[in-house]
Amino acid sequence: MMIVAPLAGSLALVVLAALTLLLAGVEARRYRERGLRAHLFWSAGLALVVVTILFEAVFYFGVWSEPLAQSYLFLVAVLVGLLSLGSAELLLPERARPIYAAYVVATSALVGYLSFTQSVSPTILSDGVFTGNPTLAVILASSLVTVPAAAVMVVGSLKSAFKLKLWRLLYVTAGILVISAAGTLYIVSVPITLYFAEFVGVLLLFVGFGGLPARSPTGSTAASPAGGS
Repeated sequence: MMIVAPLAGSLALVVLAALTLLLAGVEARRYRERGLRAHLFWSAGLALVVVTILFEAVFYFGVWSEPLAQSYLFLVAVLVGLLSLGSAELLLPERARPIYAAYVVATSALVGYLSFTQSVSPTILSDGVFTGNPTLAVILASSLVTVPAAAVMVVGSLKSAFKLKLWRLLYVTAGILVISAAGTLYIVSVPITLYFAEFVGVLLLFVGFGGLPARSPTGSTAASPAGGS
């Protein structure tokens, strides 16, 4: 019985990873068809989500490795920054995008340095779930990536939704809120529900990403149909 529950949880996470990988593949296809770099960034971000979910499956099964934990802490911050680069394509002027991209790279590098140089104790895991906090330095560095990134994603989706009447982009805002709220599920008696909440958030992001026009948010091309992919 001690083996069945972790195994079931890990298998559920593997299924979620497979579904998220499918979404990442569709975003890659959207990039090839539409030529919008936003879809490229979102595809790469979703691919990193897949990697972090697989890490979570390993942890949930009971496997512990400090390098794995350090990599996980690094990637969960980086993937938010990567997803926000897609939203920056909607929100920021073209000249400002390289500046924001440089900021994301610099702060992500700082998170990487601190994540791999600060020790991580096995006590950060409880029943295979990250219920503890990393060091204060890692938390502060991660917030330098995630807080502006979340703001860019929310503001970018809201601005484009109301300015261009692309109401489907409101799903991006909803997805960010769901993912942010998912952290509270760490304290429930069935922590695996946290990961299902994360997947719902990712699915909302994916649906919202599909609402972009075929070429450029500021161009003359009409938005894609709400049911298109």
